[in-house]
Amino acid sequence: MQIGINKNKLQIGEIIKAQRKRLGLTQFELAEKADMHEKQISRIEAGLNHPTFDNFIKIIDILGLKLSDFDTKMSQKSNKLKEDLIYSINSSTDKELKTYLDVINSLKKNL
Repeated sequence: MQIGINKNKLQIGEIIKAQRKRLGLTQFELAEKADMHEKQISRIEAGLNHPTFDNFIKIIDILGLKLSDFDTKMSQKSNKLKEDLIYSINSSTDKELKTYLDVINSLKKNL
């Protein structure tokens, strides 16, 4: 049981850290916004500690995350989708890649 708990802590920390970095925030800035100490953020991201429920809600709100972002079943499915997409890209011709890029850019503009 202890191994699952540690893996869970690590996954939570990795998701928080990745989103914090995507947003260009430092641990100090996130801690300040969440009214926490920078060391707490560091320990959460390293998978050493779970945040309290209140702190967890503050952190995900600040980072624009949802509870479903922490669902391991969803992230496994997402990884499969990414693998399929990467395979399609790697096996495509230059002409196909250009078409894919045009479609993606068009979709992004309209979202």
